Amino acid sequence: ILLYYTKDAQTTWNRLYHAHSESQLKRYRHEDSDGRRYRLDDLTAPRPDSDSGKFEWRGTMPSPGRGWGYHVEQLEKWWDEGRIQVKRDGTPRMDGMKRYLDESQGKPLQNIWTDILRIPNTSSERTGYPTQKPLALLERIIAASSNEGDLLLDPFCGCATACVAAERLGRQWVGIDLSPKAVELVHHRLKQEEPGIALWASKVVARTDIPRRTDIDAPIHYRKNKHVLFGKQEGRCGGCEMDFPFKVFEVDHMIPRSRGGSDHMDNLQLLCSHCNRVKGANDQAYLKAKLKEYAYATT
Repeated sequence: ILLYYTKDAQTTWNRLYHAHSESQLKRYRHEDSDGRRYRLDDLTAPRPDSDSGKFEWRGTMPSPGRGWGYHVEQLEKWWDEGRIQVKRDGTPRMDGMKRYLDESQGKPLQNIWTDILRIPNTSSERTGYPTQKPLALLERIIAASSNEGDLLLDPFCGCATACVAAERLGRQWVGIDLSPKAVELVHHRLKQEEPGIALWASKVVARTDIPRRTDIDAPIHYRKNKHVLFGKQEGRCGGCEMDFPFKVFEVDHMIPRSRGGSDHMDNLQLLCSHCNRVKGANDQAYLKAKLKEYAYATT
């Protein structure tokens, strides 16, 4: 059961259609000189007890008990567009209305979906995640409720099905999950996709700290904490852990702001100028690993 919630009356809901079945495609057995496939449709309709549509048009009178199914203005428009086949004498065929395949969207999708099945145990799509949904299901939901370029949020992204579906459909997306296994699956699944999606695998940020709200208890500018941090660290660098004078230190974000790090005190530290250059725009784990490499290189 899918529940659809909206914030206001201005919502997005796109009408979706089933793809044509093989039997439906076979009905479009005719082809124009430009290669467009079409089928023929009746221009008349049953009129057993009415005089509606019972008039002669371009030399053709509907069969007894039937009448033209469209107004003269519409019939003339289709005639001018060449969409009505004619008989040898040049008069319109009553069953000669051209219905082009490329103009037919298919059967409208209803609110009960029986065409998307569960993922088979042997399917290459299966990741092993216990609540994995079919990719086709997420693609349909996203296509119906958003437009290209819209932003999708999946706060329980699991094995990244919604993220992959959103990327395929040209939507922006944000996926969140608390499970370390989910983080692993998101990276793995994105790497398995086509190149345009796989490139995002290296840009996924996996944080282990507890996110803070930024709309309340807003911190002061991070550089103004230098004196407090100097006392807290007792004049010791947060990277190489060596003692330095105050003027050597620079205020640093342990988790860079480019990766979601905040200006709160527990995300700030003092680094000596050398450690700060080594760390750059990376996180604290990167700095520690680099310093360890340097230590091995000098021993």
